[in-house]
Amino acid sequence: MRSASLLSVSPDRSWYFGDSSVRVRLPIFVLPILALVAGALIPSALQAQLTSQQKQANLDSFDLVWKTVRDRHPDPALNGLDWTAIRAATRPRIESAASMDEVRDLLRGMLAKLQASHYAIIPVELYRQIDSQPVNLASALSPSSGPPSSAAPSSAKAKEAERERRVENGSPGIVPVVIGGKAVVGQVEPGSPAERAGIRPGMVLEGINGATLTPMMRFLDDLNNQESQQIVEQTMARRLDGPVDQPIAVDLVDERGAAKHVELGRTPPKGTLVHFGNLPETRLYFESKRLPEGTGYIRFNEFLDPASIMPQFQNALREFKDAPGIILDLRGNPGGIGIMAMGIAGFFIDKDGQKLGDMKMRDTTLKFVIFPRPETYAGPLAILVDEGSASTTEILAGGLQDLGRARIFGVRTAGAALPSDIIRLPNGDGFQYAQAIYTSVKGKVLEGAGVTPDTVVRQTREALLAGHDLVIEAAEQWIVSHR
Repeated sequence: MRSASLLSVSPDRSWYFGDSSVRVRLPIFVLPILALVAGALIPSALQAQLTSQQKQANLDSFDLVWKTVRDRHPDPALNGLDWTAIRAATRPRIESAASMDEVRDLLRGMLAKLQASHYAIIPVELYRQIDSQPVNLASALSPSSGPPSSAAPSSAKAKEAERERRVENGSPGIVPVVIGGKAVVGQVEPGSPAERAGIRPGMVLEGINGATLTPMMRFLDDLNNQESQQIVEQTMARRLDGPVDQPIAVDLVDERGAAKHVELGRTPPKGTLVHFGNLPETRLYFESKRLPEGTGYIRFNEFLDPASIMPQFQNALREFKDAPGIILDLRGNPGGIGIMAMGIAGFFIDKDGQKLGDMKMRDTTLKFVIFPRPETYAGPLAILVDEGSASTTEILAGGLQDLGRARIFGVRTAGAALPSDIIRLPNGDGFQYAQAIYTSVKGKVLEGAGVTPDTVVRQTREALLAGHDLVIEAAEQWIVSHR
């Protein structure tokens, strides 16, 4: 992981904004979309005449982007491109560009020739907006927030004091999803303020603290893809979260079409706080249970803290050794530590020499080899995924699918299986670039394409209102058919 002023990229494919103690996070695969959204929202007033200093900074930024691609792209041949000729053709146009938008367009055009994902130019205005407040896709990015903030405490002692003063964010217990172009309550956490207030899955979420969600839905309509859906869902989740000592108001529409205005408290999120490197603390939880048909069900939210997750996983499989099948629910799991995919696969593969795939970097290739456990589960394995399933999740699901060891249910995953880095350029913009190419054991490139389920199942509002999880039910039905 490498930090660059306001942000850093974690192994779980997330982008952490601000100081490492600030917990605002987005999956890394949404960055190109956010960059485009930012470009669309930046007022035209920002496109003033460039100064000589800005022109030089843009040239320096171009040189850094070009050299980084030349030196760090996983394919030394750059997919057969004449990168030197491209530099010669593009640099003079950067030098004569009249606006920052023109510079960014030229850089993006050059990067587009690579025909690869995870290459993006991120406008400095987006950094400024994120540094001053959470991302608000419904409002224009304001240029008035000034340069990247330097107000954070500078000393380690001051930073530690700041952390101690900070109240951990809580949640009302609502997990929002987008279904049919509407913001819908996807889950209600048991025992949460939302459950106590009578909020049920399937209700339409129309407003949070008096702010309508209509602009976000319009953003979704404009882009119309699953990545933008993920952005909207996470933005709604961030709006719902906040200090545990501050209430929140939500406006909903119930199953009868009646409008409801509900005041809710917030409680600390479930799970245990864990540390990984110098990343912010993360809430990690693990769940296992028997479903009505006897199927074993396992879910955890991130591939972190193997010292905790792996023993729990092993204990769950021991309890489920006589189960007719196992469901591994990885919906919304953004990934994490890559080697955990190999470790978990070892609970279901009993043959030596198998692998999930390969990650090829400029100087080396990492083989995701599976090491079978002394005790493995041989019954049917169903893995549940959605557009929020990324990185290590995709490596595990796609690898076991290729090996014929698991059947995948849900919708296509994020297609964000690669490690990428983000650096700040001399002109203040950010530059995201990929550092590897990952292919599954059958040679499928997961980046950009994701894992396609064997059985595509989409949740509906009607099913939620009736208390049904269509994805789990489809997986259970498949397991029962194998008895």
